[in-house]
Amino acid sequence: MELRESVIGMAIGVQAMHHGTMRFRRWRAQERGQDVLAAALYEGNSRARERIDRWWAAGGTHRDEVWRGAWFLLTAAHFRFGNHEQPERVVPVLEFLLEADPTSPYRPQVRLTACLPQTAADAPNGVYMGDPEVPRLVEAALRFPDPSLRQRLADLLSVTDQPGLLDALETAFRPRARPGPTYTGAAPPGHETRCDLWLGGEPNSFLKIVCANPNLPRPPAQPDDIDLSLLALLKDRPDLLPAFEQGALAVRLLEYLGTWLPKQVHDRCRRALRDLSAREGVTAVCEQAMLGDAEAIAAARDAGYRPASPAWTPLFLLLTRQFSAYREADPNGRVLQLMCSIDGLRIGEDVIIDRILAILDTDLPDDVAAAVRRSLRDLGPLSDASVENLGRRGMRRTILARAIKLEPEAVAAVVDAGYLPEDDDQELLPLLFLTEQFERYDREDPNGTGLRAVLAGKRYRYEHEHFRTVAERAGRPDPWPPEEPSPSGDRTSIRHATTWPSSFGVGGHF
Repeated sequence: MELRESVIGMAIGVQAMHHGTMRFRRWRAQERGQDVLAAALYEGNSRARERIDRWWAAGGTHRDEVWRGAWFLLTAAHFRFGNHEQPERVVPVLEFLLEADPTSPYRPQVRLTACLPQTAADAPNGVYMGDPEVPRLVEAALRFPDPSLRQRLADLLSVTDQPGLLDALETAFRPRARPGPTYTGAAPPGHETRCDLWLGGEPNSFLKIVCANPNLPRPPAQPDDIDLSLLALLKDRPDLLPAFEQGALAVRLLEYLGTWLPKQVHDRCRRALRDLSAREGVTAVCEQAMLGDAEAIAAARDAGYRPASPAWTPLFLLLTRQFSAYREADPNGRVLQLMCSIDGLRIGEDVIIDRILAILDTDLPDDVAAAVRRSLRDLGPLSDASVENLGRRGMRRTILARAIKLEPEAVAAVVDAGYLPEDDDQELLPLLFLTEQFERYDREDPNGTGLRAVLAGKRYRYEHEHFRTVAERAGRPDPWPPEEPSPSGDRTSIRHATTWPSSFGVGGHF
C-alpha cells in the first residue's frame, strides 16, 4: 500500500511541476480528472474549477473522471495513512466531496454519497484506478486532525443511508463489539469491559455515530455475523435477533453478561436468552448452564428449557438445581450412566465429573446427594467394548485424577468403589497412599522404597504438599524423595548454546 501511494504521489508531483506549461494542451487533449481537480483545488484556478463543475454535472464518464481523480489526490496525500498523511492536501478534496449534490439518491445529498459504491469492500488488487477507500472515511470521522472537517464527517455518518457508508460503519463496529481483552478506561471506575465502545462508561465518539444513525442496525446479511448483534441490543431491536445463528447468539449474549455493559443492555441480553425459540439456541443455553454459567442457569430455569437429548436431562436438572424434576427424571440414581451411553459427548467426561464433584460440595438434599454418590460409585468396567464402557473409563480416570489431588468426594468414591489405575502400574502406589488405603499399600510396599522410586522418576505428576498432608494426618513418614543436587556449575562440563564445534576441533564462541 505504501509503495502504491508513493508511486501515485510521485506521478502527481511530476504532473504538478509541468502544470504551467502543459495545462491547456492537456485540457485540449484527453483531460484527466486529477490534473484538473488538482489545479482547481490546490492552485485556485477558476477555469479548472469551472471545468470540474461542468464535468460533474454532465455525469457519466466525465463525472467518473472527477470522482476517481479526487481519490487519486487523497491517496497521493496519504489520506489516513499514519504519519505520512498531508492534511493540508486532504482537506480541499474532502471539502469538495462534501459539497451539495441534489442528484445524490442518498442522505445527505453531497458529492460523496452520490458516487460511493454499495459496499465498503477493498479496492481491487493491481494498478490503482482511483477506487474509493470507504473505511478511511470512518477513520477520518474519528481521528482526522482538522476538528471542523472531522465533525462534518461525523455528522454525515450519523444520518447517512448510503449503503457503502453503512457497510463501513458495520465493518468498524465488529472488532469493537467482539469481546477481547479488557479495555483500560472504557468502563466506569471499578468495572471492566471487553468491548471497545465506551470511555469511562459513556459512549465513545464512534458509538455516538452508530447510535445516532437511524438506518442502523440492518438485518444481518449472514446469520453468523454475531458481532452485529450488539448493535441490535444497543438500539433495542430485539426483532433482528432471530436473524442471527441462534446457538452462537446465545453464547455471545452470555459473554456480554460476563463483562460490563450498560444496565439496559444487560437487561436486553437476559430477555433475549429467555426468548430463544430455535433449538440451537436452547441447546447452547443448556450446555452453558451445565458448565456452571450462572446467567445460563437462571435463563434455563426461568424459560423452562430442556436439552435436546433426553439422556442429558437428569444431569441438566441436577446441575441447574431443579431437584424436584431431577428426582422424577432419575429415580434410580443413574445420572452418570445415562451420560456414558451418549455417542459423541459435546461436554467431556472430565468436565462432567468436575461439575458433579463441585455440586456435591454444596448443600444438596440428602436423597439427591445419595443418588449422585451412588452413580459416582457405579462406573466400573463392563464386559463389552460399548460406547457406555468407553464413557465409564473416561469418567473413572477423571475420578482417579481428582482423588490424587485430595478432592474429598473423589477420594471417597475411589475407596468405596475400589477404582484403580488401569494404564500404568506405577500409578498404584501413589494412589493407595493418597487415598489412605494403607492396609493394601503396606502389602504392596512394606518399606516404602517402591513409592519413593516412583516419585523420584515421576515427581512432575504429583504435588509434594498432598503427600505431606496425608503423611501428617496418618502419622507416617513423608515419602517424598529428597531433591536431586543441582548440576555442577563448571562451564566446561556442559555444552552451551554459545559454543559450536569448529573445523579445527576447537569450540567457537559468539
